[in-house]
Amino acid sequence: MRRMIVIALCLWMAAAVVAQSQAEMGVLKEIQNMMKESGGQVTFSALVNNDRFSAEQKKFLARLYEIFFQIPSVLKSEFESTGEVPSRQDLAANFGITTASVDLLLAVMKRDPRVPAMFTLDSSSGEIVSLNMDNINGFLEQRGASVKVTSWEGEPLPDFQLTTLDGETISGDDLKGSGSLVYFWFTGCPPCGRISPHLAKLDEMYGEKGFRIVGVNADKVLGITADDAQRRGYLDKHGIDFVNAHLNESARKAFGGIQIFPTLFFADSSGTIVAHFINYQDFEVLDSAARKVATGIN
Repeated sequence: MRRMIVIALCLWMAAAVVAQSQAEMGVLKEIQNMMKESGGQVTFSALVNNDRFSAEQKKFLARLYEIFFQIPSVLKSEFESTGEVPSRQDLAANFGITTASVDLLLAVMKRDPRVPAMFTLDSSSGEIVSLNMDNINGFLEQRGASVKVTSWEGEPLPDFQLTTLDGETISGDDLKGSGSLVYFWFTGCPPCGRISPHLAKLDEMYGEKGFRIVGVNADKVLGITADDAQRRGYLDKHGIDFVNAHLNESARKAFGGIQIFPTLFFADSSGTIVAHFINYQDFEVLDSAARKVATGIN
């Protein structure tokens, strides 16, 4: 009997490894295709909303995105502590992924014009042979060392304290006791403009029933040259009446180092996150999430 249990356990573990490998291969292939079509750039939000991906593939994709922002920090810390540049195998072991995934992430960093040159790769082996510490430090200062896009559902809404566009203070405590949506955006963001009418409609439909929406504008932390008059004009254009506040670095870090806009967190009356969305979503998706968290909605 014990032998049968051990065999069954080994088969279960092998199946899990195969499933993970299949998910990885599918994701890497899709990213490679996107890079070929875009000259090396990868748009994570377009990938994560790809209906062709399975749940396991989306989970692996989100993990890769998180690792992308962790690699510079690991390169820095390893080099400063050992005096040596970590190998591709070292990086793979550090994050629990294969060297194929590491190679792809390094290729994205190397080819994307939005990412500064942080390292030099050996053309034959693909190993990192030198680091540009000034660019690594600049990247970490601007972007941060970590991003979180997975496993938000079931976690408490992070603590935050922000200043509204009207100069008032709003915090996470103000949202307790009712369903809520915390919505991150910036002025001129195309998908933010597309989703704004949906949010205005949710506010109109459910605001009187206690559902609260807080918009969090990221212009200042992103260095976007827009003033409050322009922000209010943007909100008026899209019919938005709910409270909007300025994002600060503390809140940005608390919410996982927001890098993609819009990002939305739906929380229930206890302050528990029930749904987390990245990029544009149809009204039906948003309405379903609002109904799950708001009290008094039939």
